[in-house]
Amino acid sequence: MILVDTTASSEPDSIEPTSTPGSKSRRGLWIATGALIVVFALLRTLPFDPRVNPVAEDDSWELALNLFASRHDLCGKDYIFTFGPLGFMFGQAFFPATFTVKVVLQAIMCSLTTVVLVMQGKRLIDSPFRTTMWILGLLGLYGFFADVFFLAVPILLVNQHFLIDDRKKPPSVESLILTCLLAITAIVKFTFFVGGVWTIAFIALDEMLIKRSRPVLTITFVCALGLSWLLSGQPIETFLNYILTSLPVASGHSEAMTAFDTPNWLLAILASIASAAVLFALFGKLAYQRLGKGMFPALLAESGLFF
Repeated sequence: MILVDTTASSEPDSIEPTSTPGSKSRRGLWIATGALIVVFALLRTLPFDPRVNPVAEDDSWELALNLFASRHDLCGKDYIFTFGPLGFMFGQAFFPATFTVKVVLQAIMCSLTTVVLVMQGKRLIDSPFRTTMWILGLLGLYGFFADVFFLAVPILLVNQHFLIDDRKKPPSVESLILTCLLAITAIVKFTFFVGGVWTIAFIALDEMLIKRSRPVLTITFVCALGLSWLLSGQPIETFLNYILTSLPVASGHSEAMTAFDTPNWLLAILASIASAAVLFALFGKLAYQRLGKGMFPALLAESGLFF
């Protein structure tokens, strides 16, 4: 005879979710992967061998930016240029009064951007090895502190907000980090400011009219921009001067740097058009697949990157 305990519940006991050894091991692998990539990014891109005086004549503007920063000169008043108060962190020239601050700021921005790349790789690729190869390939080719990587911040933000983040949830940590970095780049160089404002404007449109949520990223950008401006030693009232004086200078610089005066200008222009078309078409396809008719703010945000 078999005795059966009729007092036992027929329903299975609820089991609290616990971390398995496998999940802990994988989490540790991702942490190690991220640390490895951040260390490589810092070694690859920080100015451990900076340019020192005397520098080439064309680098005099870079030394001037460091001089302005060391004296706490006011943008749009004490000097007029297409670079803002954090413009001194753009290059690699050695200037004793600002070099330590430059390296610290570059290290923070480099580390945060690389962490976001790892987090995006985890979401999109889901393989520590392939994510490592993808990011190390990018860093190996381009380094970090050039226009291409400052402009990568809005690209990463547009991808994160429109293609990766859960549309029904608040912005991800990655989006918040990238929005703060976008605010910092906006006062490094005026063209970065224009591209950043264009990008955040259409993210705001998406947040309020498409997602019908609070414009968290927009508010974050405005607050981070104001805080960065103040921490860089600039009174808030000089911000408008910086914008108004940078507009004509940037316009004149663009005309002076026309591609038609360079050899093989036609090939360069055609290659740029082809690259932009491919990038825009692929992004448009992904945006349509995920957002449907709500894709238009995403396309407009992406289009600002070609400024």
